[in-house]
Amino acid sequence: MNRFPLIFNHYLKRNLADPMSIVFYFLMPIGLIVLNMLGSIGLFQLSGDYDSANLTATATFLAVIFMVSFQFFSGELIIHNIYGELRGPVSSRLFVSPVPQRTFIMGCAVSCWVFNIIQALVIFIVTAIFFDVYWGNPLVFIAVLLLISIMSQLIGALISILVPTRKVASGILNGLAFLMMFLSGMLFISFGDSPIATFITSYATPLALGFRAILFAGPVFDDMSRAMFNLGILTVITVVLGFIVFVLGRRRSL
Repeated sequence: MNRFPLIFNHYLKRNLADPMSIVFYFLMPIGLIVLNMLGSIGLFQLSGDYDSANLTATATFLAVIFMVSFQFFSGELIIHNIYGELRGPVSSRLFVSPVPQRTFIMGCAVSCWVFNIIQALVIFIVTAIFFDVYWGNPLVFIAVLLLISIMSQLIGALISILVPTRKVASGILNGLAFLMMFLSGMLFISFGDSPIATFITSYATPLALGFRAILFAGPVFDDMSRAMFNLGILTVITVVLGFIVFVLGRRRSL
């Protein structure tokens, strides 16, 4: 593992230096927050509810939603690196080196995970400065961020293990992320108020569990017991997913 820092730095620098990564994973979520805030300001002005408290609550809701959502979308990075290099035309040269294959895989995975952390922190800082977003209990925020960012890499790794081509793998990942947004009620499509609809939008996806855990820990609602309940479910899902990836990864090579 003595080459791990070198491999980690290589993938992290490449991810951060890619203009498309900056556009899709940093500028896009911030841009969506800004656009939705502008629309909300217009609606508040029309309805006569324009005040700082409403604006802050709306900005907080949007920031948390898009921060958590783009954690899953940026799982595309590990897919890109696996299919582009570790399973691509240069793989034969990489794996004849004295560095074990698992070192390349771990360096790639950890660099993508750190990228996710940086992405979330940029959204955190920008929205806190310019929109006065309050992110609630810091321990809950950190726990959700760690669990969701790890889960994002595990989902990308699992898809890469099971799917033979990058195009299909990327389609599955992005489709899954959009499906979670849809089921969580983020696409402004009402599921109604039935118990089943409430359960689906509240607990059926890791995305819903993540952003609701943050929202219930102070910024919008004050219900720490529900926040901890959501965190517990997220932890179980992450552990189970990690076990599945570990088992399948040992049985199937890249």
